[in-house]
Amino acid sequence: MDHTQHLSHTWNWGYIALSYVIAAFAAYISLELASRMGQDQMGRKRRLLAQGGLLGYGIWAMHFVGMLAFELDALIQYNLFITVASGLAAVAFVTAALFIVNGGRASWGRFLTGGLVAGFGISVMHYAGMMALQTGAPTTYLTLPFLLSVVIAVAAATIALFLFAQVNSERALQLAQGTLLRLKVAAGLVMGAAIVGMHYTGMAAIQFGTVSSTLQTSLFATDTAVLSILILFATFLVLGLALVYILTGSSNRALVGKSGD
Repeated sequence: MDHTQHLSHTWNWGYIALSYVIAAFAAYISLELASRMGQDQMGRKRRLLAQGGLLGYGIWAMHFVGMLAFELDALIQYNLFITVASGLAAVAFVTAALFIVNGGRASWGRFLTGGLVAGFGISVMHYAGMMALQTGAPTTYLTLPFLLSVVIAVAAATIALFLFAQVNSERALQLAQGTLLRLKVAAGLVMGAAIVGMHYTGMAAIQFGTVSSTLQTSLFATDTAVLSILILFATFLVLGLALVYILTGSSNRALVGKSGD
């Protein structure tokens, strides 16, 4: 006999806070990379690729941690193939958006086009990630939160691309280092809030039906605990290495400046 029950959930506020920290930290480091874009074309392309990879991965990692905050009253697994594919989608679309914005003279047309591309990619990442969640329960989505989450993703991406351009502008380069640092930190906090806002709005759209007492394991299913440890370790490793690179670069420029005086 197959027993069924309504699938309920609770929120883990520790994971919610961690998801915001990851989103804000990834946004700040991306701003730092944007401010170091420079004029050399090959150097710009490498930094754009690094920035797109870092921000796309950071958004995906935040999404996964946000999924961990959504604690379901059932045995759950993740489809590893879909989970990885959703992360690659975030990186690909965010990187494409950065190249669109940096492909010529900055304009609101470029910002909006890039924002649409990145926002679409972030939405694909989010809802593909939801598809990867295996509970044995059918899922449906509420129309209004779903549409609102897509709008937030596009708006957040557009604002992020605009801020990336501003920190590398002539006006920004004339600011004192302390002032520019505070602006980038504040912008990172705001961008982090927007990214997290999109995620949890999207989470509000999902509705679960009833779940079977047994969960069928697919070929690509993986244990939640193992996947969580791997992603969290990789996230802090990647963001930490990026921060070390930024700090090292700042120190080297300071030494070069002093030697030239």
